[in-house]
Amino acid sequence: MSLATVYGTAQFGTADETTASGIYTGTVTFNGTSEQSFAPNHIGCDVAFSVFNAKKDVTLDGIVAVKATGIVGNIGSVISLANSTNNTRTRQSANLGATAVANAGLVIIGNSVAPTNNGFETGNISAIFLPGVATNSPATLT
Repeated sequence: MSLATVYGTAQFGTADETTASGIYTGTVTFNGTSEQSFAPNHIGCDVAFSVFNAKKDVTLDGIVAVKATGIVGNIGSVISLANSTNNTRTRQSANLGATAVANAGLVIIGNSVAPTNNGFETGNISAIFLPGVATNSPATLT
């Protein structure tokens, strides 16, 4: 028996992220953001602007898969999520208007766990994707 049968073309469900994150995925969000700069004229009306530094802020929420392991990956680690791609669409770089450089990846910038007395421990990972930044050989400062 299958776990779900989908009729139609709409996307349904999420991919399992336990290997990459240690979390059974409840939701994963890819939020595109940018910075803007405006050029006002002599009376303060904007006559031009630029959009730059496009990025994706990624949030993964769900249930911690293995109590002895917890969340996989430390802050500053590069993570590869199965939910980043689907049906040839790359969610982490989609709609940014920028082509990602080779080895651009998601970097964990925050995480949290929330145990409770009447449910399963939940976890959250926050990550960032900058299409112009290669993440395959970071410099570690001590």
